[in-house]
This record gives sequence, C-alpha cells and structure tokens, in this order.
Amino acid sequence: MTRLSFLPTLFLVPFFLGVASLSAQAQEGDMFPSKSAALQRANNLKCSGVFQMGDQWMPCKDFNAYEKAVKNEK
Repeated sequence: MTRLSFLPTLFLVPFFLGVASLSAQAQEGDMFPSKSAALQRANNLKCSGVFQMGDQWMPCKDFNAYEKAVKNEK
C-alpha cells in the first residue's frame, strides 16, 4: 500500500459527514413519543403517514418522504 492510497478516502470523508449532518439536522425536533404527535407534524409538513424509529415516531411514510417534506417546508 502506498502512502497516497488513503487520499481518495480522505477527500470523501467531509462529503459523508456533510450528508450525515443534514440528515441529523432534519430529525431535530421531529421525533415524537407518540404516533398521534407525529401525525400532527405530518399534517403540518403536508405529507402522509408516520414511521417508527426505535421507540420514537417520525412524520411521513418514510425517511425519504420526510426529508422531501422538510425541504419543501423551507
């Protein structure tokens, strides 16, 4: 293994960290202890359904729909 073989990985790290932080930001405040609270937020976001993450609930039918709804909210 050459010394420079780590460079492509080094350049990808900031990209992946940026994507992860966007997802983390989108979730802030949008995880609810009850399904009904998540449904209320889904109505506000103009998406349908809810999905469970661990013991919490999030608005919209899945995370992709949630991210799209949050993006459209701004």
